[in-house]
Amino acid sequence: MHCLELDRLLYPYLDGELLPDEKLELEQHFAGCPACSRAVETERNALAIVRAAARAASPPAPAALKLKLLAGIHGQQQQAQRRRLLRWSAAAASVAICAIAANHQWRAFQRRLFLDDVTSRYARQFPLEIQQRAPHELEAWFGGKLNHRVSVPHFPNAIAAGARLLNVRENQAAFIRYDTQRPGEAAPRPLGLFVYQAAEDDVGPLKEADFGSGNGFNVVSWRDGDVVYRLVSDLDEQDVRQLLPESPPADVKPAALQR
Repeated sequence: MHCLELDRLLYPYLDGELLPDEKLELEQHFAGCPACSRAVETERNALAIVRAAARAASPPAPAALKLKLLAGIHGQQQQAQRRRLLRWSAAAASVAICAIAANHQWRAFQRRLFLDDVTSRYARQFPLEIQQRAPHELEAWFGGKLNHRVSVPHFPNAIAAGARLLNVRENQAAFIRYDTQRPGEAAPRPLGLFVYQAAEDDVGPLKEADFGSGNGFNVVSWRDGDVVYRLVSDLDEQDVRQLLPESPPADVKPAALQR
């Protein structure tokens, strides 16, 4: 039983025309809904006044009184309907807000899973399957091994040391290791780039690169179409930003940056 059904059932209820099961269900609803309970009492009292006047031996009530009674009944019905509409509108708004909050929490949870997965795999230092090759040779090596083309970006002051196949969660991925030598450092610093196809990984294009962290490493993420790039390192965010290539034109893929 819903409040919106009251208009249809109210007068049959007051006239005693409902079946026993319908009457019981309606009365159970009144017991738990103060608004509908007040509405039915208002209608009951109004009908009692009308019926009492009809049964009285006195002359019929003036037309003005009848109009006043009818206007009062109509006004009560409109007020009850407005209250029900407001309740349903508030409930619908609450559901929408909860849905938005749940979606935001779910996306944040998914993002955390991806960050934790790429950083934990990077930390394990899997052996490379191909080493010391030019970027275009690495791209050719990945050809046919994955369901998507792997573009190997060029990073300033960084050399591609090699590559291998890995997974990022359930997605097959290319892993490319870079060595970067910064002024004043005695030894090169490694970087790890994961490239995989994932529609559910909610990151933006290169110009909207997303920064995060996990397992003690910083991660910068961007997307080219349905292919996701996640660069993992122990550099701080400012140093990582200096490494990123500039965003290519809309019709140029990241691979064009290295040629």
